[in-house]
Amino acid sequence: MKKLFSKYGYDYLGILGSGICLVHCLATPLIMLVQAYYKTEVSISSHEGIRYWDYIFLITCFVAVFFTTKESTSQKISSSFWLFFFFFAIAILFEDDFKYINLLGYFASVGLIITHIINIRNCRRCQTKNSPLQC
Repeated sequence: MKKLFSKYGYDYLGILGSGICLVHCLATPLIMLVQAYYKTEVSISSHEGIRYWDYIFLITCFVAVFFTTKESTSQKISSSFWLFFFFFAIAILFEDDFKYINLLGYFASVGLIITHIINIRNCRRCQTKNSPLQC
């Protein structure tokens, strides 16, 4: 298990980070809606605290993508990682400036999760002898 985690650790980190970010981004509006319904004060300071989580997710995803692509030799997978990360970063950095850019963030999170899963599957297949896949 240790050998498996060390080989795919950054992929698992990326899946975990993107997955938690996706849940966070979907749950936050619902929590604020419930607070507004019960007329609980929704303070700006709580929103700023939520923004710190966005930057933590951004850094986590950057680390996962950087080290995963560093070890990957598949140009298509590496390009997919950086493209989805770019969309993810744009969505987080400009979330307050554009109304529907959070949809881009959801798309990018799902794309990162799927790309990490594809990368794990691709690496496992490449470990077999005479595999035609590029590893």
